[in-house]
Amino acid sequence: MKRAVIGTAGHIDHGKTALVKALTGIDTDRLPEEKARGITIDLGFAYMDLEGASTAGIKWRVGIVDVPGHERFVKNMLAGATGIDIALLVVAADDGVMPQTVEHLEILGLLGLRHGAVVITKKDLVDREWLALVKEDIKDLTKGTFLWGAPLIEVDSLKGEGIAELKEVIRGLLEGTEEEAIQGLFRLPIDRAFTVQGFGCVVTGTVLSGQVKVGEEVELLPVKEVVRVRGIEVHGEKIGSAVKGQRAALNLGGIKTSEVRRGFELSVPGYLSPTELLDCHLHHLSSTGSPPQADAASHRPLRNGERVRFHIATTEVMGRVVLLDKEVLMPGEKGLVQFRLEGPVVAERGEHYVIRSYSPCRTIGGGRVLRGCASRLRRFQEDTLKELQILLEGDDREVIGQALRGSRNYLLSEEELVKSLNIHPSRVREIVEELIAKGVLTTTREDSKVLLVDRQRLESLKIKMLKSLEDFHRTNPLRVGVEESTLKVHLSREIPPPLFSLVLAELSREGLITISDHKVSTSGFQVKLSQEDKKIAEEMERAFLQGKFNPPAPESASGGLSQGSASGGSRPQGPLQRKTYQDLLSLLLEQKTLIEIEKEKSLYIHAKVLEELKGLVAGFVKEKGSITVADLRDLVNTSRKYAVPLLEYLDKIHFTRREGDRRVLHDSAESP
Repeated sequence: MKRAVIGTAGHIDHGKTALVKALTGIDTDRLPEEKARGITIDLGFAYMDLEGASTAGIKWRVGIVDVPGHERFVKNMLAGATGIDIALLVVAADDGVMPQTVEHLEILGLLGLRHGAVVITKKDLVDREWLALVKEDIKDLTKGTFLWGAPLIEVDSLKGEGIAELKEVIRGLLEGTEEEAIQGLFRLPIDRAFTVQGFGCVVTGTVLSGQVKVGEEVELLPVKEVVRVRGIEVHGEKIGSAVKGQRAALNLGGIKTSEVRRGFELSVPGYLSPTELLDCHLHHLSSTGSPPQADAASHRPLRNGERVRFHIATTEVMGRVVLLDKEVLMPGEKGLVQFRLEGPVVAERGEHYVIRSYSPCRTIGGGRVLRGCASRLRRFQEDTLKELQILLEGDDREVIGQALRGSRNYLLSEEELVKSLNIHPSRVREIVEELIAKGVLTTTREDSKVLLVDRQRLESLKIKMLKSLEDFHRTNPLRVGVEESTLKVHLSREIPPPLFSLVLAELSREGLITISDHKVSTSGFQVKLSQEDKKIAEEMERAFLQGKFNPPAPESASGGLSQGSASGGSRPQGPLQRKTYQDLLSLLLEQKTLIEIEKEKSLYIHAKVLEELKGLVAGFVKEKGSITVADLRDLVNTSRKYAVPLLEYLDKIHFTRREGDRRVLHDSAESP
């Protein structure tokens, strides 16, 4: 059985509820106040079954949402219009076109409705001449809207006249809509929440996309509470699952009714993120359905920062509109905007919304959501406007490509693309595979997570890294290479580790860089020492060899840098000399001529001295069974100042192992 949802629209007391009852036999006025006053205040729901217009035996199960027509309850009308496939604009023959007729039609257009019909009710109250005038008014009203040229049916709901003809029209419209495949991830905006004794919390709404099954977990938004679906009913029938296009009642476990209200939404856990910032495309209406005497006020420009009522799905929230590409938005104009809301909402890219003025309360525009935003945008920024224009007009490939080029951290997973762009996972997978095959995207990994990166951005980073290395070699000719951590900072602090590793790996594979001991250099780079630098390096090395287990302070080892000294003893003078000393020290460390014993105290020994130390310690331990700090001090004729860090270094490289205050040889250092 195929599914669809019809929504009524029109001015107060134009016979919408009576029309629904004539079609379905169900009275949708359920509140005592509605019965007493004879008007619809909140949403009402009914359904009917229809045969297909062109295919015998195929039935449609049609849900009908009856919305209130009074100006004060337009927000309820907006909540009810969410998810409808066909609109019935109801106009009473005796009243004709009225303010809420106009406003409801504008709302339906802003919400993206494409199928519908106009129903003239109470035809028995007027003569043919008056009826003809009403039809002319309706023709003028619908010109340029989705109802231009739509079927127009006259009915008398109380006598049932015209109802059969209306059902035939509805059948034809249903064929025109054709039921969409069950696609997208599950979403259900909540329009009612109540308690059923013995069952607990029950919520109702129209399934906007996807499907939900009994027993599944769903997320209640914007409060981000995960709840379980204990039961599902569609039009009073208990079923195992509800799908796109169905009016459904869900019995929820793990939540109280007092914690749920209209405007909340159910969705797949983790899919939607609540936000108070939405980037949107806005159409400022040239007409607002206001009575003639209010036209001047209702046709004024929309100004930057103006406070408005923002309606999306079943949610209403106050907020301010920031005009991103215009100083003011004149009636009839369209523009790019950011809504800064006073409460969190959830929305998908492409979802329709409506805004109403703060006071007097009139519908003034609407449009489509382009994205939820994490930060406030600045106005008139060319790059930002280009991004938003692609989100508005681009196809899925362009939107995905832009997301990867514009991502602040350069990397996105397929799951993140699905969540941020609201494109179905299968469609994202299809496009990603295509772009990888074309060389537009490449991948890297973070643990088990596959991450996507734009190839152009990757190549740009590779060029930037090579330039950084060339600059480093030019200003540090005595350094073998730059530390990876330092290079990452030079490249960009925002680059995530997986991407940095990918850049290094690709440049290394291409033979453009060399990586050794976490130091990076351009391929073919070699340190070239001047005669003076060679002399200083030799003096530094000689000083450490002579110092043996009582190594000199590095500064005193650089005798050639000391003013008027050839044998050392004083510190290098001036910033240039100090830099040369540091560079030569780094070079000796990088060449492993010197070994860093303790960084904090700048303690180094010669590599040959370290090997001698290891031989002496190994011999002593084999003879005595262990060695202490005092033993080492006496063994190599040094002081405790050096004996302690020397033994700790041997522990660090797993040559010895500490047991209390003694050391033994580590298993890896034992001779066979």
